[in-house]
Amino acid sequence: MLGYTNNALVFNETFNSSSNIFITDNPEFDIENDFYSIYPQFNGLIPEAVINMFYTVADASLKEKRFHESWKFMMCLYIAHLSTLYLQTVNEDPTAKSAIQQAMPKGIATSKSVDGLSISYDFMDASSDLHGYSTFKYTIYGQQLATYCKLYGHAGMWVNG
Repeated sequence: MLGYTNNALVFNETFNSSSNIFITDNPEFDIENDFYSIYPQFNGLIPEAVINMFYTVADASLKEKRFHESWKFMMCLYIAHLSTLYLQTVNEDPTAKSAIQQAMPKGIATSKSVDGLSISYDFMDASSDLHGYSTFKYTIYGQQLATYCKLYGHAGMWVNG
């Protein structure tokens, strides 16, 4: 009778806490009020269609039921990360260059010189904890998002058997 009624949904809801998988819908997220209010530097730099695609990816990847009060901020981090990567491909706008500069990972100063005005930074130690997080280590937004994900634990797994 699986599929005859809502048995599949009831089955999933019964066991989702033990499987750590959430397939519920997220609450409303408004790009204008939720994203641009936190990261106004992206407003007007990225076409609306592209921002909406980034929202769709973030919405499918991050579930409010898992991240609770942090969910909206994490959605913003995800969209800001993808927006930064997008701006790197179309960086002819001076405002875009400023947004990209602000989003680049910050290394740890390892050495300085005064007369030559030289500072060396170590980026490897700062992002070594993000091994396996793909491009998320390439922006400060991605690094923060990966850190939040690690704080909340790894995502659920489906075991078919």
